[in-house]
Amino acid sequence: MLKSILEWFKKEDTDNSPNQEVSFQKAASALMIEVVLADSNFDDAEKDKILEILKAETGLTTRECLELVNIAESEVDHATSLHQFTRHLNEVFSLDQKLELIHTLWKIALADGHIDKHEDHIIRKIADLLHLRHSEFIQAKLKAKDEHA
Repeated sequence: MLKSILEWFKKEDTDNSPNQEVSFQKAASALMIEVVLADSNFDDAEKDKILEILKAETGLTTRECLELVNIAESEVDHATSLHQFTRHLNEVFSLDQKLELIHTLWKIALADGHIDKHEDHIIRKIADLLHLRHSEFIQAKLKAKDEHA
């Protein structure tokens, strides 16, 4: 899902126009940050889980992953809606990639041992914007819970 993220985050941003396209890697990373910030508590467990996922998906070093999280946090701070992120994912992601992203978001939400109502809400909203059925949303949640147990 995030294989070319290293190129994205090392690339200098030369176009600061508000209409600049957001790559699917940026979008997926920003959605991960949206989930951890949903409950206003970005704790060490959630940060560790994001770093673990990014390292596994990209092969980046811990330091590079930390920089990526900082960049994604900035993207989220400047975002006007989730739609700007999900729009890009709908254009390039297959159904399986969308399902894997939702599953990943659930794993991040569960990193601190429980799912906050705000985390549940944001993941539900993302799943809706990715045009996933409610049953797919629930299946991803149950799979993440089983893996966490």
